[in-house]
Amino acid sequence: MINEIGQVYVQRGFISSQKGLVLKYKVPTNGFELLLKFHIIQSDVKQSMTIDCMLTVLSEELKEWRLKQYRSKDLATDTVFMANIQDVIPEQPKRFTWEINQKNEQEFKEHLKQLLSYYANPIYNFFTDTQLLIAHVVENGWRLNDYMQAKNFAYPIDFMSCFATKEENIQGFNNYLKREGLVGQAKRIYKEMSSPKYKGFITSDSSEDKVFQLAYLHKIPILI
Repeated sequence: MINEIGQVYVQRGFISSQKGLVLKYKVPTNGFELLLKFHIIQSDVKQSMTIDCMLTVLSEELKEWRLKQYRSKDLATDTVFMANIQDVIPEQPKRFTWEINQKNEQEFKEHLKQLLSYYANPIYNFFTDTQLLIAHVVENGWRLNDYMQAKNFAYPIDFMSCFATKEENIQGFNNYLKREGLVGQAKRIYKEMSSPKYKGFITSDSSEDKVFQLAYLHKIPILI
């Protein structure tokens, strides 16, 4: 079943490995690596299985930029985007289940194909055209569709600093703050970091606060 689901990607130039569980495509124009990974969990008790599907985008150019910028191999990650398929789709009907058995296998297969086509593929398509992706971020912030969370776009400040202009980075960041309702929180972090009492770190477990800290260090102003 997985091979059949992945066949459309193989036809688009993705390379299939690990018995069809991993599909990989390197965009020739910008070097982004698009990954689609399936994970199967078998249940002998229920005589069924569940399928997990992960979307990932990697960039070697961004990894090199991070290494040069931060001088740390630990921070020089190549991850640009990472999300489970369930993170980028609308809420599914109650009768739908990710648990597959003999009775619903065909229906599940067709439904997953549709989900990938409607929601995963448009996200992948953004990464085949860097300027299209940057234009979307500038206009809409860091969500690549209406269902994903902004955090699925990993390190967007770094991404925009590497691939976009400073003006585009500023506009995209401010549109992100406005869309997510984070203007006040961001201003609080900026105020804390500009204080003479700032000690070089922020005592916060919030992923957004870490983004704001990075934006401040990159001198991206809050214009709202």
